[in-house]
Amino acid sequence: MPDAVVSGTVYDGYGREAGGGLVLEGGVLARVLPRGYSGEADVSGAFIVPGLVDVHCHGGGGASFPDDVDPRSIRKAIGAHRASGTTALLASLVSMADPLPAIRALVPFCESGELAGIHMEGPYVSPHKAGAQNPAAIRGADPEELAAWLEEGKGFVKTMTIAPEADHAMEAVRILLAHGAKPSWGHTAASGETAAQALEATSRCAAELGFEGVPQTVTHLFNAMPPIDHREPGPVREFLAAARKGRAIVETIGDGVHLAPALVEDIHEWAGANAAFVTDAMAAAGMPEGRYALGGLDVDVREGAARLAGRETIAGGCSRLSDQLALFARRGALPFGQIVRACVAVPARAASIERAKGVTLDFEPGKRPNFVVFDRGFSPVCVVRE
Repeated sequence: MPDAVVSGTVYDGYGREAGGGLVLEGGVLARVLPRGYSGEADVSGAFIVPGLVDVHCHGGGGASFPDDVDPRSIRKAIGAHRASGTTALLASLVSMADPLPAIRALVPFCESGELAGIHMEGPYVSPHKAGAQNPAAIRGADPEELAAWLEEGKGFVKTMTIAPEADHAMEAVRILLAHGAKPSWGHTAASGETAAQALEATSRCAAELGFEGVPQTVTHLFNAMPPIDHREPGPVREFLAAARKGRAIVETIGDGVHLAPALVEDIHEWAGANAAFVTDAMAAAGMPEGRYALGGLDVDVREGAARLAGRETIAGGCSRLSDQLALFARRGALPFGQIVRACVAVPARAASIERAKGVTLDFEPGKRPNFVVFDRGFSPVCVVRE
């Protein structure tokens, strides 16, 4: 969009109301129009928000990042999410015997700015909370193996899902932090005590290494971990407590399938600026129902939910981030600005990709912005990426 006037209530990436429209000249933001602008516009909408940021996404458009490593498929998956407003994306892998081919295939897309980075979900997770992870690939942490993966990732591996109880988990944490990546606790059967110890040890390790920003995240809170019990609260309580104190950022999959929407709203009220929406999307995002693959496992999508073939185990998501924004904006329990923040600034901070291509936190004149225009029903009508 080289030259255009775009009207609508503008929110920045932190969820703050920032104006009444944008003026673009040559694709560069010339100025932010004042609130209440009602003049002529080339594109009109109800809301203008920065491009959405999804830091846990396995694919879309019929293509899977762990399974389809040819450039055409990777572009297809990226495009499926970008078309609905996600302008910055981490490509998520799953537990694999050898993730190097996938890492090598994704790095050029990170170098070009088409992807903001890579998220490794496993293989250092609990076999007792594997979910849709391939049990044959799950194993204890191997420091030498991990270091080799991170080197091949050229600094683009941003987060890695690990179970606190995995063998050599804290050795893996130190290696991740030393490479500028973060542990994301999840797929765990750990006790609350073990989770608390891992959270504390990670904070200490990050301080020792001079790691900037929040040093750890939590992979899809509540999913693939023990539920809260009134006598044994387990890891969920510890993860939430860490988020409330600013020591971790928790992911929530707000698709209406993984978690009850009312619980998602509670989490975002409790954790505030330390709770992010993610899709956990697999190849079926933006596609019809049917059979797909995730990490070499067959997945059937029916009635809006992805499940391992022949089982009831949820196997990733089918939503795109704009779907989640719309769901919770329509419900009205959370302020719209907080929803925007949880789809932009919080996930960007979770993966330390605030400066990545495709990420806009503030609408600054003189820069090429990333933004989505939504209508009054919270459907995206226009997507602009730098």
